[in-house]
Amino acid sequence: MKSKQIGFIIGDIVLSIASIYFAVWLRFDGRIRVEYQDLLNLYYLIAACSIVPAGFLFGTYQSVLKYIGFVDAFRQIGAVSASAAVFFVIKYTGLLQVSGSITVIYFGIALMLTTGIRLIPRFRYFLFMRNNDGAKRTLIVGAGTTGAMVIKRLEENGEEGLYPVVAVDDDPAKLKMRVAGVYVAGSLKDIPKVAQQYKVEEAILAIPSIDTEAIIEIYHSCTDYGLKFRIFQSTVDMESYLAGDRKALKQISLEDLLFRDSVRLDKNLIFQCLKGKRILVTGGAGSIGSEICRQALANGCRQLIIYDFNENGLFGINEELKKKHEEDRFQVCLGSIRDKERLQEVFSKYRPQVVFHAAAHKHVPMMEGNPFEAVKNNIIGTENVLQSCREHQVERCILISTDKAVNPSSIMGATKRAAELLVQGLNSPQCRMAAVRFGNVLGSKGSVVPIFKKQIEEGGPITVTHQDMERYFITIPEAVSLIMVAATLAEGGEIFALDMGKPVKIDMLARELIRLSGLEPDKDIKIEYVGIRPGEKMAEEIYWDEEKVIKTVQEKLFVMRSQAIDYEAFAVSLDNVKELALRGQGEEHLKEALMAAIGC
Repeated sequence: MKSKQIGFIIGDIVLSIASIYFAVWLRFDGRIRVEYQDLLNLYYLIAACSIVPAGFLFGTYQSVLKYIGFVDAFRQIGAVSASAAVFFVIKYTGLLQVSGSITVIYFGIALMLTTGIRLIPRFRYFLFMRNNDGAKRTLIVGAGTTGAMVIKRLEENGEEGLYPVVAVDDDPAKLKMRVAGVYVAGSLKDIPKVAQQYKVEEAILAIPSIDTEAIIEIYHSCTDYGLKFRIFQSTVDMESYLAGDRKALKQISLEDLLFRDSVRLDKNLIFQCLKGKRILVTGGAGSIGSEICRQALANGCRQLIIYDFNENGLFGINEELKKKHEEDRFQVCLGSIRDKERLQEVFSKYRPQVVFHAAAHKHVPMMEGNPFEAVKNNIIGTENVLQSCREHQVERCILISTDKAVNPSSIMGATKRAAELLVQGLNSPQCRMAAVRFGNVLGSKGSVVPIFKKQIEEGGPITVTHQDMERYFITIPEAVSLIMVAATLAEGGEIFALDMGKPVKIDMLARELIRLSGLEPDKDIKIEYVGIRPGEKMAEEIYWDEEKVIKTVQEKLFVMRSQAIDYEAFAVSLDNVKELALRGQGEEHLKEALMAAIGC
C-alpha cells in the first residue's frame, strides 16, 4: 500500500470521528445529553470501522488526487453513504440508540470533510497558477466539449506553463457563460479585444471541425496582436494531448496555412496494397522516396528494396530504418536508373512485386541548363525501370509525376510528360502501370520552403521570382498516401491526380514563413523579386484541356483520361530524342524534338 493511501485512510478515520462528534454536538445545540456522551466512544468506533472498508469498496483510495473529478466525488458520496447506512442499520435493528437526524448530519459533515481534503491538491494548484507569474495567460478558441477538456487539461498540468483565463466562441448560447470555469468573453472576431482585456499571451485552437480558411483568419487575428498561436494538427493529436502527450499541442505550421484541408485517404486501401509484398522504390533516398519507404514498412510490406544513386542518402535512410524495423525487412541498393544492367541485377535478385518509381531530376532551372542529363535520367532511366518491370513480371509500377508535365514550358516538365506517355504505352495486363501527378511537395529537398527558411535564418532577404507567381502544394506524407492509394486502385494506364485545392502565391508563402518565425515581412526580413527563371511558368495546371477528369472511390483522387496515343510513332520520336541526348550536342534541337515527341 502506498504512503499516500495510508495517509488518506488515517485522514478518513480522523475526519469520520470528528464528523460524528460534531453531528451529535449540533443535534443537541452544543449540550450533548448524558446518554449520548456514554455512546460517543461506540459511535467513534463505528464511524472509523465503516468509512475505511466503504472507501476500499468504492475505490476512493485509488484516485490520483491531482486529477480528481466528478467520478471521484461520486465515489466519495458512495463511501460516506455506506458509512451512514451502518448507523441507520444499527438504529433500526435496535442495537444502539442512534438518532436519525444525527446520522443525516454525520453524512453531510463527513462528505464535506473527506471530499474537501481530497480537493486540497487541486485547490492549491488553482491558487498557485492564479498567482504564478511564470504561467502564460492563455486564450482558448472554442468553448465546446473540446475546449472544456483542454481547459481542464491545462488546469491539471502546471508543467505546461499555460493557464486558461478566457475563451471565445461563435455560439451565441455560450457568450457571457462559463465553460469549465472559464468565462466566454466574446466571439472569434473579438480575439484582439479579448486578448487585450485579459492580458493574454498565447492562444490555443480547440475546434476540431474548423476549416482551413477559418484557421488562417484566427491565426492572423492572433499574430496581429502578438499572440503565439498553438494548434492540434489532427484529431489524433488532440486526443493524444488530452491523454497526456504534451508534444501533441504544437505551434501552427506552414502546413496549416495552405488554404486547403488535408486529404484524408483510406489507410485500409494502402494496407491491402502493401501487406506481404516485396516493394522496390527507385529514388528511395529522396524526400518522396524515403517517405514511401517509411509508409511501406509501416503498412506491412514483406521486404523493401531501396534503390538510389545517392550514397549518402542511402546511408541516412538505412540508419533511420534500422532503429525502427528489423534489418532483414529492407535492403539498400546503390545504383542508377540509367544503368540497365544494375537494374536487371537488382530485379532478378529481389523479384519485387510493386515498384514505386520516384527517381528523377526535378529542378526546373537546373534541367534547363542541363537538358541532356534531364533526358538521360527522366526518360531513358524511366524506360529502363519500366522495361525491367515488364521483363520481371512486376504486378504494379507507379510513376511519380508532376503538374509541370501539363502543357510543359520546361525541359523537366517535358521529360516527365514523356515518362507519363511511356507508362501508358508500356502498360500491360501482366504489369499494371500508372502515374500519379501532383504539385509542389512542401518541405522536400530543394523546394522553396527550406530555401526561404535558410534565407530567414541568415537575416534575409527572401528572394521571390514574381509577386503573382503561384503553385499547388501538398505535404510529403499526404503525397505518399496518395501514391499508395493510387497503386491499389490502378487498373493500368491511368494518370491519377489529386484535387489540390487553391494554388498558393509564393509571395504569400514567404510572408507567412516570416511571420511564423516571429518577424515582420518588409520590416525585419526584406523580400526581393528576382524575376521568372528559365522554364518556369506563372501558374501550373493539374490536367490537360483534352483530359477527362473522372472521380474514383477515394475522395479528392481523380483519374485523367485522354485519347490513346500512337505509341509506335511516339517511340520512334522518342528514340530520336534519346539519341540526341546521348550524343550530347544541339540543345535547341533536342528541346524542339522533345516537345514535338510529346505533342507540344
